[in-house]
Amino acid sequence: MAGQGIERIAVIGAGLAGVVAARDMAVANIDVHIVEKSRGAGGRMATRRGEGGLAFDHGAQYMRAHGSGFAAELDAWARAGLVAAWGEAGRMVGVPAMNAPVKALAADLALATATTVSAIEGAPGDWTLATVEGARLGPFDAVLVTAPAPQTQTLLRPVAPALAEAAGHARYAPCLALMLAYEPDALSRDLPAAQRPDHEAIAWIAQDGTKPGRASDGPRRLVVHATPGWSRAYLEQTPEAIRDALLAEVAPLIGASGAPIHAVAQRWRYALVEEPLGTPCLWDPALGLGAGGDWCLGGRVEAAYDSGRALARAVFAAREGAS
Repeated sequence: MAGQGIERIAVIGAGLAGVVAARDMAVANIDVHIVEKSRGAGGRMATRRGEGGLAFDHGAQYMRAHGSGFAAELDAWARAGLVAAWGEAGRMVGVPAMNAPVKALAADLALATATTVSAIEGAPGDWTLATVEGARLGPFDAVLVTAPAPQTQTLLRPVAPALAEAAGHARYAPCLALMLAYEPDALSRDLPAAQRPDHEAIAWIAQDGTKPGRASDGPRRLVVHATPGWSRAYLEQTPEAIRDALLAEVAPLIGASGAPIHAVAQRWRYALVEEPLGTPCLWDPALGLGAGGDWCLGGRVEAAYDSGRALARAVFAAREGAS
């Protein structure tokens, strides 16, 4: 294929990497179609809404720019009211929810949600996507996979074994999260907006109501993240068992004087990139297949952004090389 005729591309995954890649390619007049298994865009920049309108940023907690490219993007998002500063210098969060920037980027893109890709089939220049729901999507000139590395490896192994093998070198740690809500007088009043306790089980505690653009009245909402070691030990427990065990660990740290009015656990199996590939993305121009995500560069929101942009550039280079 060697980049020839890349005009219609599928992107698997609507996290930041996939949506940024799709945005850049759409600007270049490539026909891009994003396929996402969940109900909306965001990936681990996730916000969960519960009973009574309670909202929790239960995935990525904030973002910070280290390079000029992501810094410029954050500035643009801030001017658009999509992010704002929170706490420590340089720490930014989505407004009114963590997924706001990704949702805004995806708003003008072709996005199929609640659609799980089970296989990539076909041949270079004529790829189709088989879905768990029984649909066949395509044909596509190229396919970019931006799912977590283990899922990317599974999809690519039958059609691009070398890319699949490379993706298999990335390593993750899991993270178990707990979303809590308490009556206003049921917690210690001196809780900081966010803290990293020196604790065997608890890695992070944040008060969501302290973030800009969130409701600060009503129940006090907390997001708790467990440490990697504790998360590994409890990963295969039921959500109820995870909830109860994590609540028992965190209650003394937050000065809880009673039971929460809301307590739900979330299992992030592929949460923290411990061993990235050290390359911005994977791309095979002969096949028209590529992959990317934070697992390429490191466990930060910025890494996902940089990888998505690198994927788009790889496609552009392949097209220019074929012209």
